Amino acid sequence: MVAGMVCCGPALAADLPVKAPAFKAAAPVSNWTGWYVGVNAGASLSQVNASTPNAMQFLNSELDVARLGATGGAQAGFNWQISPYWVAGIEADFGHLGIDRTFAEWNDDVAFGVKADWYGTIRGRLGYTTGPSLLYLTGGAAFVNVKNVFADTDRSLVVESSKTATGWTLGGGIETMLGGNWSAKAEYLYIDAGRTTVAGPFGRVIGDAVFENRFHVYRAGLNYRLGSAGTECCALASRPNTGDTSWTGGYVGVNAGASVSQVNASTPNLPEPEFAPVFIAPNEGELDIAGLGATGSLQAGFNWQASPHWVAGLEADFGHLGINRTIKDWNDPVTFGVKADWYGTIRGRLGYTTGPSLLYVTGGAAFVNVKSIFGNLAVSSPPVESSKTATGWTLGGGLETMLGGNWSAKAEYLYIDAGKTSVDGLPIDQAVVVFDNRFHVYRAGLNYRLGG
Repeated sequence: MVAGMVCCGPALAADLPVKAPAFKAAAPVSNWTGWYVGVNAGASLSQVNASTPNAMQFLNSELDVARLGATGGAQAGFNWQISPYWVAGIEADFGHLGIDRTFAEWNDDVAFGVKADWYGTIRGRLGYTTGPSLLYLTGGAAFVNVKNVFADTDRSLVVESSKTATGWTLGGGIETMLGGNWSAKAEYLYIDAGRTTVAGPFGRVIGDAVFENRFHVYRAGLNYRLGSAGTECCALASRPNTGDTSWTGGYVGVNAGASVSQVNASTPNLPEPEFAPVFIAPNEGELDIAGLGATGSLQAGFNWQASPHWVAGLEADFGHLGINRTIKDWNDPVTFGVKADWYGTIRGRLGYTTGPSLLYVTGGAAFVNVKSIFGNLAVSSPPVESSKTATGWTLGGGLETMLGGNWSAKAEYLYIDAGKTSVDGLPIDQAVVVFDNRFHVYRAGLNYRLGG
């Protein structure tokens, strides 16, 4: 009997039901804890407002100083992975901000300007990790070497204030492991460097000029993790890309973020009439309009993974741009304004993929519903407006990472040139105000991939 049981035991066991192991979601295969150093480069934009609040009559007004620059620097920091899905850290950076703009104000013999050579930040970071990628918010202290200028146009009377301004910064981004000890990031920072007061060069009639110094930075970065632990943490990112991380397919999604206008208004073809209103100076000066808005839109697209590490695609988006700013010109009874309600783009995308993440550049056509406004306060008629759907182009880039299931998240920057519009609003024949319409969009997006 015992022999029979021994003999038949395996056969009987084969017929018994086998209990399947309980499913348990895997924690991210990574560890972000450790020190790192790196470099970054990108675009900077000034959103500086100057005013003379204590001046007389029309002198009590304002203007904007908007300038696009190139930024680059170095960073160092420490990450601490406090749980399988959460990472906290601290980061310090220092670099070139690249802002330099001084211009003759429209219809006046004065010039305003701002120059910001370098900047630095000390920030905390808090993020959610998918394993090879980190989606984070960041904020802290900012330091900007800023020079504000108030002068006459021939520079015979110049008053400058140069200092290292202390302020604050807030932003966010996505960082992804590349393999070995390397990681890449796409990041946005809003920097408020506070106010600077510059004594007026023309005495009490004009008074002091108050500058509110704000800057936007969108940059890409490359970090190197110190120590041998980086090899383990990046094992997932460095493995060959297989079919389970293919980017090929259609997708739909949403995005939201910040928009900034960099609009310039001028009167380049203003004639010299025999009898002109005293406040009109032919071909003199210009004006910036730097408005900050909240943007949000929908997108849809298709990706084609052409090789294990290269992805091409096409994306279209449509949404709210959120720009609406009108300013009363300094020392003149006129107003300038821009309003951009909605925008859309049709863009190609080309990127390098590590498998779970995609680093890409993008560009194509842009469409912006833009209204340019010129108002003459010296007459009782309403402002003159030019409203149209402007066609232009866009260029940018970003980083997208898979979250799990069919979901992915991205951080993206777009520069949009919507061309020029003209407003015939001056009380002189053949005189027009020309608006050069440019916009910057910093946004985060969430995509859902269609199909299996």
